[in-house]
Amino acid sequence: MNAFSFDDDRFKSLIENIPGVVYQCELDEAWTMIFISSGIKGLAGYTADEFTGKLRTYASLIHPDDVQMVEDTVMAAVNDNVAYSIEYRIVNSDRSVKWVYEEGQANYDKDGKPRWLDGVIFDISTKKRTQQIEQGSFHVLERLATGANIGDVLNVLALSIEEIWPDMLCSVLMLDEDGEHLLHGAGPSLPDYYNEAIDGLKIGEGVGSCGVAAYTGNPFYVEDVTSHPNWVAFRELTSRANLHACWSYPILSNSGKVLGTFACYYREEHTPLDSEIACVKRATYLASIAIQMRREEQNLVRAKEAAEQANNAKSEFLSSMSHELRTPLNAIMGFSQLFEFDETLSASQQKNAHEIYHAGEHLLALVTDILDLAKIEAGKLRLELTDVSVSKVLNECVTLIIAFADSCDINVINNSSVSQDILVKADQVRLKQVILNLLNNAVKYNREGGSVTIDVVDSTEVVKILITDTGFGMDNEKILKLFTPFERLGANKNIVEGVGIGLVISKKLLEMMGGEIGVESQPNKGSIFWLELEKTVSS
Repeated sequence: MNAFSFDDDRFKSLIENIPGVVYQCELDEAWTMIFISSGIKGLAGYTADEFTGKLRTYASLIHPDDVQMVEDTVMAAVNDNVAYSIEYRIVNSDRSVKWVYEEGQANYDKDGKPRWLDGVIFDISTKKRTQQIEQGSFHVLERLATGANIGDVLNVLALSIEEIWPDMLCSVLMLDEDGEHLLHGAGPSLPDYYNEAIDGLKIGEGVGSCGVAAYTGNPFYVEDVTSHPNWVAFRELTSRANLHACWSYPILSNSGKVLGTFACYYREEHTPLDSEIACVKRATYLASIAIQMRREEQNLVRAKEAAEQANNAKSEFLSSMSHELRTPLNAIMGFSQLFEFDETLSASQQKNAHEIYHAGEHLLALVTDILDLAKIEAGKLRLELTDVSVSKVLNECVTLIIAFADSCDINVINNSSVSQDILVKADQVRLKQVILNLLNNAVKYNREGGSVTIDVVDSTEVVKILITDTGFGMDNEKILKLFTPFERLGANKNIVEGVGIGLVISKKLLEMMGGEIGVESQPNKGSIFWLELEKTVSS
């Protein structure tokens, strides 16, 4: 059996028009190339004559890290008499790296001995780079989504580009808040002393490559740092790090503002390829997303800290003002009570004294509510959760509210009496405060001659207390605003007193006790306010 004659005109036209490199090599010790199509020039930068004339071997093109894998794959296929396909890297005449895809199969003589290897090789560099870029982008975005710090994210980005271009050493610098200095972001393959030396670099014309790119907002290319005037101040540093070329691409925000630079270093003089530039453009886009996201998060953290400081200051102020207000208010209320019982005063004067007392009482309740809300929001209100008797708390609340209900001609019906007492996990004082607030509202926002009914629903794990009124009810729009601070849902249009924070406090207190509060209501049909708490077993 003989090898095909590739000089035959019947094959030449077909072979030379195949979008790849066709070859045939002899399976001798040297794997001598019998034929290789002219496409090898475009793929590797060498002519076909150099291979068929034995000036070089195709194996010498294979990337050192891939040689063993290629040899093992091909020999396994030859020994098993099967076709093979494989992806690997080659190093071109200009020392750039390309990815190729090869398919081949051995031919055997009549004795079954392998004699020739026929195959075809395709350039898949663009496809492979696209896959690597997409995979690198995924890893970067994954790190961002999981909350990794900016240094870790930029390191992953730099390494993903270096994997595509093994001769490239990547560095990411970020522009500081004053817009004048570049700070270290990432440089995983550069020496630590180099990264430390350029950390804090002041930008400007004539400052290396990154300083210029950050200053102008445009890419800056230096093929040889050993002779370029921009690198005079850094020559000792670049010599120590064995760096000979550097080009830098600006990282821009969505609005076009410079955020930093993405730099590419090389061990030898180098002019960036169009494919390298396209790859780094994608990298700067990802770096821009990462930097902007982390800066926005930092701004949110600062804003949160400022808000917390302001909230703490508000709480301290309210606490202080509470003391300052309560002392004179107690004096005013005390003296107004004395005036009410002073028989020397006229009925009109006693009435005025009563109004003073009533206004002071209202103001004192307002101060107490605001202070409670401030303490809750600042996390300074402490609850003592114990086993609390539901019937006892409800009976005490009814006793306190009954006089007010009678004055408003509202009938209070307490259906909470049970044969066996029910215990819930709660702070007794604060639970009483919540129930009194709900009962007070049920009376205030009721109709003359209406009623307020209290029911308790006992289940295995929770206890539900329901307070039903025959008031004016609410639509869904008002219900959605019900637990908003200082929202009175139109109550300010009538004589009902209050500032609209009682329900807010009640909701927060219930949540602190591990409970819930809610409402069901219909216009003109009244409302049912309910609260749920964890049930405990009586010992």
